[in-house]
Amino acid sequence: MYVKSPGATLAVRHYAGSGNPIVLLHGGPGMGDYFDTLPEMLSPRRVIRYDQRGCGKSLCDGSFDVDKQIADLDAIRAHFGAGRIHLFGHSWGGLLGQLYAKVRPDRVASLVLCCSMANTGRNVAKMESKGIAERVIGRKKRTLGWLAAGTMMQLPGRLGDVGFGFVMKQLLPHYVVHPERAPKHFDVNRASKRAWRGTGKSIREIPEDYLTRMAFDAPVLIVQGERDVIRETNPLLAERFPGATNVRIPDTAHFPWVEQPQLFSKTLLDFYGSAT
Repeated sequence: MYVKSPGATLAVRHYAGSGNPIVLLHGGPGMGDYFDTLPEMLSPRRVIRYDQRGCGKSLCDGSFDVDKQIADLDAIRAHFGAGRIHLFGHSWGGLLGQLYAKVRPDRVASLVLCCSMANTGRNVAKMESKGIAERVIGRKKRTLGWLAAGTMMQLPGRLGDVGFGFVMKQLLPHYVVHPERAPKHFDVNRASKRAWRGTGKSIREIPEDYLTRMAFDAPVLIVQGERDVIRETNPLLAERFPGATNVRIPDTAHFPWVEQPQLFSKTLLDFYGSAT
């Protein structure tokens, strides 16, 4: 289905179930929805997933300001008539969840931060970008596929978006502990270079201390692969949410639900069982 938001039309999938809806926030920025089997893992809970503005089948006016993406999320909440929503944010999606909770804490029933970004402003380069550069981009990649994807990414418009998608597909084996467990159903056509660049620019314009003082009382779960590429964010999130449950998933990196599905599913369902 499609949900209208100021400046955007969002492609949304709804999985019927019980309780306040769990809204899945994908990372990137600009990757598009890649959650694949995660909604089924959360059954019998009610789940909503969507392509963020400019990604996949979601359209937008060309603006990727974080404020507008917060408004997109609230439009989805309102569309389904939910007074409160559970937010599951992965990577950049975890930062989006925190930014939404900062503005609308009364609308958030719980917050799951999975391998989540923690920083805004210049601090992103000092931690998240640094970790990805050293552990993912810095690994040797001399394949023709990598070179072709990088060349295509330089093209304007939709071709550049698809090129960005192919670059991400080439990088995915470096985001997991075991390359053969990398997400196999990532759709390059959902990716958007413009969303990646525009959202990144907006994140860097947010003050570094914006999230240091959050009045947030709902349950929080910090869940991360022990070998996540941005694992340095964990202590910052734990300090920001001192009452949070903090779980490390062994033998996993940035996609723990793909590498350890049973343990990850149990961790989430146990958390949601205690979160109203």
